[in-house]
Amino acid sequence: MARQFADIGSDRYYFSMNNPKSNHLVTILAAAEVAHQRATGGGMGDVAIYIQMRSCNVMMNERLSRLVAPHGLTAVGYITMMALYSRPENLANPSELCDYTGETRGNMTRICDELFDNGWMRRVANVEDRRRVDLSLTKSGMELLDRIAPQLRQSAEDFYRENFTVAEKVTLQGLLAQFSEGLSTDLARP
Repeated sequence: MARQFADIGSDRYYFSMNNPKSNHLVTILAAAEVAHQRATGGGMGDVAIYIQMRSCNVMMNERLSRLVAPHGLTAVGYITMMALYSRPENLANPSELCDYTGETRGNMTRICDELFDNGWMRRVANVEDRRRVDLSLTKSGMELLDRIAPQLRQSAEDFYRENFTVAEKVTLQGLLAQFSEGLSTDLARP
């Protein structure tokens, strides 16, 4: 693979991104390059950025899963609980949690059932519409989050400190904000 990443970082970045022993992204990019050559007769171009972002998302979810597993949680269970914890009066309906997490209604039902079975979430009748059920964290659910959220924050800070300089982290945050804004604009178009 050509040294295509050289312009965006140090030799350390180039080595980690191009070392198949430490990063499966190299294999994914090589396979995608072959597929694009066959399908279009040319290279992937900017599709490589999408593949890099997707691969990083998968690895970040795996990292979160490993960090919360010792507490009996899944990554999406943790994210769902934090979404609920952020809500006024610790209440949300399942579709609001779907919007927050990006999960389907079917998957949200499974996630909430699991959290309910573990005693971290409860179902509450909606005061305005008796047909609706809201969800709320239990005291033990809030205690679990109070215990593990600081650990996860420290783990994230350690990760970024080990892998990025302060300037690189600021640049990354700016680029991600710009990327997010561009996607939001693009998705708002008819």
